[in-house]
Amino acid sequence: MNFSPFNNRYLLINLLIGIGLVSIPFLTSPDLGSGLEMLKVKPFQRSLLSYILLVLVFYGNYYFIVPKFYIKKRWLWFLGLSLLGYLLVFNLPQMLIPEQLPNSMGRPMMPSFPPQPRNPLLPFGIFSRDSYFFHYIVVFLLSLFLRLEEHLHAVQNEKLATEVSYLKAQINPHFLFNTLNSLYALTLTKSDEAPKAVIKLSNLMRYVVTESDQKMVDLKKEIDYIQNFIALQKLRLSNDTTVTANFTGDFSNKKIAPLLLINFIENAFKYGPSAGNNSEIVIDLSVNKENSLFLIVENTFSNKYQDEQSSTMQGLKNTQRRLNIVYPNAHKLTTSVDSGRFKIALKLDLS
Repeated sequence: MNFSPFNNRYLLINLLIGIGLVSIPFLTSPDLGSGLEMLKVKPFQRSLLSYILLVLVFYGNYYFIVPKFYIKKRWLWFLGLSLLGYLLVFNLPQMLIPEQLPNSMGRPMMPSFPPQPRNPLLPFGIFSRDSYFFHYIVVFLLSLFLRLEEHLHAVQNEKLATEVSYLKAQINPHFLFNTLNSLYALTLTKSDEAPKAVIKLSNLMRYVVTESDQKMVDLKKEIDYIQNFIALQKLRLSNDTTVTANFTGDFSNKKIAPLLLINFIENAFKYGPSAGNNSEIVIDLSVNKENSLFLIVENTFSNKYQDEQSSTMQGLKNTQRRLNIVYPNAHKLTTSVDSGRFKIALKLDLS
């Protein structure tokens, strides 16, 4: 996220809200004309502290509570922290700046007016003049609305960026030329594999064009797409590269975000094979009875991977960001590099 106030309207809105809240006790104080003496007035001090706490509540909700608990549907934590925020705004100023002040003898001074009893039907006094209940509700809802709006905007941008990036990645001249050259070689030898390869290429391109704009697709279609992709990649590989692909489990009646897994597999074929050296690519995809998907992709890597490691890591970060948006709190992704082998392991809860 870009935090420049000129390029990010959400940050600018947040700053204006913070400044506006802090200015309210100054603008509404009856002691405004007294200058700095106003800072010594206890009611003003309590009011100022309450609005500062409201600012902290706004930023806490916006940057932490809403994204960590509301968006991830951790309702008990969300409700508990929201209630705690109100109790702090309501009680802390009264505790730190009490009504009664000690006199010179060390005894508390009596207030100049009789204390008003609280309504027994409202034990927390939420509707009293100094409760800040409505102030808190407005700040709370405002932070929630702005954060959800930004989250929706990020999801939409991520979806558009993902569609464009995968369209470029999967239907690009380099991939098509390699595949067509392999098909040409098969036709020269009149191989029986040539018609099958043409069908696989057609199905792959059709899937990318027709399904990439869907929010969710059938897992079986996604698996077919991956298998077609692997089959076409094998056409260009020499005997120096060993490819092992295992697909186990029941893929029917399950949904997944389209083109979510292909980046891991594409990287294995892009950086794994090394001309003149023995290479290995292992792909293991399974679904258990609890509707958890497990994907393990492991490959030896060549000097090409080391030369373009930053590009690979950026691609993985983009996929991780998409996982965070589409499957919040429902996935686990780990990567490791050891003894010339790169490995990714993904667990994804489909239900």
